[in-house]
Amino acid sequence: MMINSVINLAKNKLARHKAMGKDSNLSIVEVAQLMDLVTFGPNPSQAKNSSLFFSYSSN
Repeated sequence: MMINSVINLAKNKLARHKAMGKDSNLSIVEVAQLMDLVTFGPNPSQAKNSSLFFSYSSN
């Protein structure tokens, strides 16, 4: 359940980034990390530390 909410949060942030276009505050590294999270899911070490997922800046 928590993994799904983390992935949904990443998807929402990517959607906002896309909608904002060049006005988005996300860096290319942050976007890549979010895309990896959506594509591959969290790795086991990240799953233990769930606060890591919510440290991305929100737009």
